[in-house]
Amino acid sequence: MAQRLRRMVIVEWHDARFFSGTYDESAIKNHKMALFNSLGYLIAKDKITTVLAAEHNNEHEYRDITLIPTGSIISIKELFPGPLV
Repeated sequence: MAQRLRRMVIVEWHDARFFSGTYDESAIKNHKMALFNSLGYLIAKDKITTVLAAEHNNEHEYRDITLIPTGSIISIKELFPGPLV
């Protein structure tokens, strides 16, 4: 039986950043969160975690998994609207 392929999406999200060194308050205010765009198959999404996979094979396995904190997500856009077979 054929397995339905997951939706391909692009997720825009903020990730944490680390800046080493010593800064005064005005310099600290210039530091910004990193804004990422991640592309993949949407495997799962709940209140804590959104899971993307980069690749899918003919044995119905996924590879290269990204876990994104759901609260950090700005948007999720479907790349190919409509059903995938």
